[in-house]
Parts: sequence; structure tokens; C-alpha cells
Amino acid sequence: MGLFDRNYMRDSGFGYRRDDSGRNMLFTLIVINTAVFLFSIVFPAIAENLALSPEGIRQMHIYQLVTAGFLHFGFWHFAINMWGLYLFGGLVSPHVDGKRFLWLYLIGAVSGNLLFLLLNWNSDVQLLGASGAVFAVLAGAALFEPNRQFIMFPLPLPVRTRTLAICYIILEVMMLGRQDGVAHLAHLGGVLGGYLYLKILYGKSLPWDPFRSKARSAGEAPRRFRVTPGPTPDFSKGGPVGSKELDALLDKVSRHGINSLSEQELARLRQAREEMRGGKNQ
Repeated sequence: MGLFDRNYMRDSGFGYRRDDSGRNMLFTLIVINTAVFLFSIVFPAIAENLALSPEGIRQMHIYQLVTAGFLHFGFWHFAINMWGLYLFGGLVSPHVDGKRFLWLYLIGAVSGNLLFLLLNWNSDVQLLGASGAVFAVLAGAALFEPNRQFIMFPLPLPVRTRTLAICYIILEVMMLGRQDGVAHLAHLGGVLGGYLYLKILYGKSLPWDPFRSKARSAGEAPRRFRVTPGPTPDFSKGGPVGSKELDALLDKVSRHGINSLSEQELARLRQAREEMRGGKNQ
């Protein structure tokens, strides 16, 4: 297996990716949301008919379950949702192709809208916004990259993705019933829809699952792909870095991170990099 054939080299910042369609879909959805937002400013009457309402569904305007997930009430509503989509979508997109990313977004939007609709069937409220879809993408970020850290404003404290997702869910539950103009039910429905969709697709191969008794560490290969490691090479022998030695170093980085390497192992990894560069220049 070559250096760049490894999953953790393809999906890292080494400039090589086998499939960029997930990331392309992420930016496509941001562009679509932007276009719809501008359209709603120019044609507010038409946009109002695309928002979700119990009355609209009773009139068989089923499309509102989807179109409401692309509408926003004001600039800050739009900006915050797009920032969340970009932030969490950047963690999900390396793991899924464009079609699955689109389905994750749509399922999150529809499931969030449905949960809100079911519990507000007799009201005259209208619902719009991509929050349900964004919360589905947040769920995907936690499942695929549970240990990625964020700095939470205003506290300069690093928070893991899975911790962030759990905190958001708890906060949304606590805010249920408040008349603050925020559809907290749609957020919870989006998380639920996103989780179920990815659980059905990936099952036990997800790096983290809050309902699994023993969660697999992020970056660790699924059991069915795990390879039994051979004997640890002797790094003190010097000379060129062989393929087996390089494989052992990269496997250790994949399992435990770059900080797990000793100074001697780091030196051998740097040597291998220089030898590869020298080979490309010949």
C-alpha cells in the first residue's frame, strides 16, 4: 500500500483527496441558500408561500417541508445558519460523497420540520430556516469527528465536537416551550434525523455513537479493516527508511497521533519525507 493510498492521508491536510464531491455539495448548498435568501428579499410574497405552515400542509403543499429548509428570516438568521453549515459541514464532507451530504441536509430539514409540525398542528405559525439541516450536519460532525476541538466564545476553552453536540441538545431540550421565536423542536428533529440516517448507512463503523456501549476512537479503523501489526522495526539502525518502517510509523501516527512518536521516530519520519522529495526530483 502506497503512502497516499491510506485513508488518513487521503482525508487529511496533505493536499490529496480521492473524492471532493462532499465538499462541493457543501458549497453548492451554501450558494443555493444564498440565492434563495436574495430571492426572498426581492419577492417576499412568493417566499412566504414556500415557508412551512400547518395550513399549507392541509392544502397539500407538501413541498413546504423542503423549501422551508432554504428560507431565512433576516440576515443574521441566514448568516448564523450558513456559518454553522460551513463549520460542521467541513468535518462531515471528507467522509461522505455529494449525494449523501445532500440527503443528510434534506433529511435534517424535513425531519426537523415534521417534528415541529406534528406538535404545532393547530397553530397558525410559519416555520422557515435551515436550522434543522444544520443540526443534522452537526450530528454528522460529532459522529465522524468526535474528538475535533473548537474554541467556544467567549470562554477560551477547547471543546470536543461530541461534547458540543451534547451541550446543544441539552440546551435545546431546556428551551422547549419558551416563546422566543426559535423552533427548538426543529433543531431536535434535525439531530434525530441526521443521526438515524448516518446510523443506517454506516452502523458500527461510525467513529462515535452515543448509544454504543464502547465508542471507537476517532481515526481508528473499523474492525473489519484492522490489520494485525507486525514486529516494531529497529529505528536505531540508520540508513534509508524502508517501506515497512515507514508503514509502522504512519500506522502509529494514525492510531495515536503525531505526539506519540519519539524523537528518534520523528527524525526517521522526516528522513523518509526528504528521501521521497529527493526521489521526485530525480
